[in-house]
Order: sequence, then structure tokens, then C-alpha cells
Amino acid sequence: MKRISFFRMAWLVAILVSAGCTDVDQPIDDTPPAAPDAPVGAVTVALAEGGPGMPTTAIDARDGTTYFAWAGKEGEATNVYFSRLAAGAAEPSAPIRVNDVVGEVTVHAQAPTQVAVGPDGTVYVAWIKAWKAEGRRFRANEVRLARSTDGGATFSPAITASDDPGFPSSFHFHDLAVGPDGAVFLSWLDEREIDRAERRQRGELSQSAPASPFRLASHGNALLHRPGAEVRVARSTDQGQTFAASVKVASNTCECCRTALAVGPENDVYVAWRHIFPGSERDIALARSTDGGASFSRPVRIHDDGWKIEGCPHTGPSLATDSTGTLHIAWYSGAQDFRGAFYSTSADGGATFAVPDTLVAGGPIAQVSLTSDGENSVLVAWEDKAESVLRVARTDAGRLTPVGVAPFTDGLVPALAATPTQWSVAWYDGATSRAHVEK
Repeated sequence: MKRISFFRMAWLVAILVSAGCTDVDQPIDDTPPAAPDAPVGAVTVALAEGGPGMPTTAIDARDGTTYFAWAGKEGEATNVYFSRLAAGAAEPSAPIRVNDVVGEVTVHAQAPTQVAVGPDGTVYVAWIKAWKAEGRRFRANEVRLARSTDGGATFSPAITASDDPGFPSSFHFHDLAVGPDGAVFLSWLDEREIDRAERRQRGELSQSAPASPFRLASHGNALLHRPGAEVRVARSTDQGQTFAASVKVASNTCECCRTALAVGPENDVYVAWRHIFPGSERDIALARSTDGGASFSRPVRIHDDGWKIEGCPHTGPSLATDSTGTLHIAWYSGAQDFRGAFYSTSADGGATFAVPDTLVAGGPIAQVSLTSDGENSVLVAWEDKAESVLRVARTDAGRLTPVGVAPFTDGLVPALAATPTQWSVAWYDGATSRAHVEK
């Protein structure tokens, strides 16, 4: 694979001027000027042709190696593939298959394969395994994880990181994060109580089995009197070899919008998700753990969007923390009076949030992504479907500075990674998994 020009192949422009932070009614002005030559140290690559794609990316801050993971087809089997781009290289390594059980992988736009790297260089890849289970409307799922201690040259056999409730259930819409102390965290949406209640109603579980409160929940247009989905977080303190039993953070969650994790510089753990508030308003909620994921605070509604929808919109939030401990969050809202993609920050550990900045005003459902460079800067990526482009901006002292735009034909969740000296974005353009790395 030869090196492909950043601007000829994928990017339309690198914007070299700053744009001021906007208020909620005014989108960022990122009208592109004429495209200059490709930036020094920039490379754009095609990782794989065909779907399902949805690549994610991570960077080893020790040596600048950039990692990519995505889902691909081998005949009828869907697998997880992995590649690495050495610092200064023009093309990534040949892809290797991560999952040792061929074809166990399932992919959803809200549950792409996740990749992360720990402070010691251990590489982690997490994905969703799915299979048909009798009595379930949808397939059963579990969260799988494999790790590499040789820089991604080889991976250990995968483990199941999600809990075993004793019957097939759904553990899906996951995220993966590694803390400064090397602890590994996974979040997911958990339907064990939904399945427990339905099995009890069918007489498949004894009445002495643990009961759960019922609620009126909705999925699509079907209303079911049943418990709600939960958001849970699990932690590993042995480099992903084992995971402790998960901790329930909240119930009554939107069932098909992805979760988001971030770990702060003092090892505070944050998780965000789309919550079902009274009146079926589905806005973003967040909880914080100050004890390494052993317990979490009561959920906080980050902004009263008031998006009332009887169904899951399939668009979750994204989180990042900078070196000062400031929490950054991005999300999409389809509320009648608050529609678009938005970005906000919290300086008090997620207790309160600043007035949101508008990334894109109005428009159809868009996906967003955040990452920290490990210092005070955070990158934001979002889909601008009105222009059919993926936009990337950098935060700096409260300002959002656009840094690039890439075209796409069928946008799915973009993914970002950064260090103080470089950044990477990966996306699927409807036919090819692509990535751009820039110093």
C-alpha cells in the first residue's frame, strides 16, 4: 500500500486559523479555504476494503505507534482485524485477526470494535460476540477482550469480560478505557434483568430467583411492561487477564445507544449514556466514580435537551478528560428546540456543565467522538451530514480550532486518538475503512 496524499485522497482541507468558541445558537465557522499541500508528517491510509468496517484507533505515547482495529469479512465470517503504523512509517502493517474463534464477532454502528493501549504498552481490543438464543427477540451478546504484550504482534486468546448471569442475555454497546494506573475498564448496556423477568414469566426461573422492579419501557414502537436496561462498568487490575463482577451504574437506559468511558488523571472514572427520563425524554446522563470503579455517583443530566422519542435513536455520547481534570463531552440531540451535535465541559467532576457549544446546527442524527492528547488539548470529531463530511477540531484554552475535514458517503461512528505530539482519526466511508495520522 503506498502512501496516499492527505488532501488528494481523504481530506479536503487543513485549517490553520483559529475559530472562537461559539454559543449554543451559533455553529463553528469552518468554511474551508483553498487546500494547501499535505502537512509534514501526515499520512492517510486505507485499512481495508468492504464492510462492516467501523475502525477505531489508539496511540502508544511512548513511541508514537498508532494502532487500528476494525471488523472485516472472511467469507461469511465476521472477524476483528488489527494493524499498526510505526512512527514515521508511510503504511500500516499487514492486518492480523485478533479473535481466536473465527466468526464470533458482531458489529453495530453503536458497538464498533474498540482498541486501547495502557501506559505500559499493553494493547487491548474489545468486541461483541453474538449468537441466537431461544426465547430472545434479539441475539444474545457478551463482551470479549484480547490483549497483546508485544505491541500488537500477537494477541492472547480472548476472554469474556462481561458477567455470566446463568442464562443468555445481552451485554452490548460497549466502550473501553485504560486509566493512568493501568486499570482496564469496560462499560456496556446490560439486559440481564429484562431477560430474568421474561424467563420468570415463562416459568423458566423459580419465583425465588431475585426479582426486579418493573417499568414501562419502549423499544421502537413496542411497549413492554418489564425491567429496564442497565449501564454497567467492569474493571480489570491484572492487564485484562480477568475482570471483577460489573457494577450497576443506573437502570432505565436507552437500549441501543452506546456508552462512553473516560478515566481522569487522578483515576476518577466517568461513564455516560443516553438515559430515559420521565416523559420518554432521552437525554445524556453521566456518573462518576472516585474509588476506581467500585461505586458510582447518582446520574447527572448533562443538559436538558428534552428529546422526546419513543424509540432508540442509535447515537451515544463521547467523553474525554484533559490533564487538568476537566471533563469534555459531545453528543447529538434531536429535540425540536435543540437539534444538532453539541460539545460541553465540566470543571467540577461532572456535577455541572457549561453552556453547550454547537458543532453542527440541526440536521439528521450525527455521531461524535472525543479524545484527549494527555495534556490540555482535546480533539472533537463529528459528522456533518448536510455537507457529507467528517469534521475534526481541537480545543485549546476554551477555543475550538478546526483542523480538518474528510468526505464520507455513509457516515458511521468516527474514532479519535491523540498524544501531545500526534493524533489519529479513523472512519468508515461506506466502502473502505480509512485512517489519518498527523504530527
